[in-house]
Amino acid sequence: MKICIVQTVLPLYAISFFNRIVELNPDIQLTLLADLKNKDSLNQYRPELCKFEVKQLDSISIGGVYLRPKILRVLAEINSDITVFSASPREWSQLLAIFCAKITRKKTAAWGMFHRVGGVRIFTSIYFRLLGKLVDRCLTYTRIGASQIVCKGVSKASVCVVGTAIDERQPFEYSAMMSADELRKFRYEQGIEGKKIILQVVRLTRLKRADLLLYAMKRIVNERDDVLAILIGDGDQRSQLEELAASLGIKNSVRFLGSIYDEKLLCPWYLSAQVFVVPTFLGLSGHHAMSYGLPVVTDDSLDHQGSEFEIVAEGLNGFTYQEGDAEDLSRVMLRILSDAKLQAFLGLNAKKTIENTHNIDRKTNRFVKSLREFSNL
Repeated sequence: MKICIVQTVLPLYAISFFNRIVELNPDIQLTLLADLKNKDSLNQYRPELCKFEVKQLDSISIGGVYLRPKILRVLAEINSDITVFSASPREWSQLLAIFCAKITRKKTAAWGMFHRVGGVRIFTSIYFRLLGKLVDRCLTYTRIGASQIVCKGVSKASVCVVGTAIDERQPFEYSAMMSADELRKFRYEQGIEGKKIILQVVRLTRLKRADLLLYAMKRIVNERDDVLAILIGDGDQRSQLEELAASLGIKNSVRFLGSIYDEKLLCPWYLSAQVFVVPTFLGLSGHHAMSYGLPVVTDDSLDHQGSEFEIVAEGLNGFTYQEGDAEDLSRVMLRILSDAKLQAFLGLNAKKTIENTHNIDRKTNRFVKSLREFSNL
């Protein structure tokens, strides 16, 4: 079976997923189309890692939307049995490609969140409705997107919840390999012995609201002097956040480490932490943290959380706090930091969440099964 997947860019976590598709399904010939020249930080194409074919698909960005002048020609050359398009409302050219595929009786699917972070917009709703009507199958990350696309008039029979996951095998492997002595040495070298670590690993953008973590830290350090916040990641908000930490008088209680993508380097930070926090719009970083047995804290926002938020089970593998309330965030973090039994309970369940439900093989099998069901291939 020949499958073509069209993406805006190619992140590392997507490479792991696509590799797993071909590893578990030797009969599948997978081709990935993306703009590999895109300067977005999520564009992390590394040809040596890819076990599937990758082709350049040029894009033109106009006002935040993407046009792909050669999409019809490239798709015709590949001539796949199924083409899976991104469910991003920023991708306008693919609507024409899907319409042409429908005329020529080519099988198509759309894959994505199918809901918008930041509240409902009329254009996005119309786009999702049109996309859902045109394709043969909608593959959603979670039940939230499935429910919303069905409410827009798309048949339930054409909607499949695939799930969200990272490739948890590497975090599992590195955490198992690191000995207690190695971890003690790491903590000594980093000067974090005896410290309670609050960890955040995300891009430092306005959407993630890392400022709320800093305001919460201001309250925490007034109660305890053994807490340190570690922020891993870069972004356009980093300099402002560093200035904010200094103005709040918590500069010595916060470390900005910049971007780290090497799992071997990330591992000891995850294993040294007591809690993982992303103030809002959790993303796949929550899955990553739970792979290391870390409880996750994020907000209870109804319109600023993505599909990955569904991984959080209140009081079982993490907690939520009231949206925008730094004082409530500090209260939740202090509760976990002050209760070793609660932290262990949450951490154990966090890892089991990955092992049993949100893992790469389950996501892969659901994705491929859904495509096989409607393709009859």
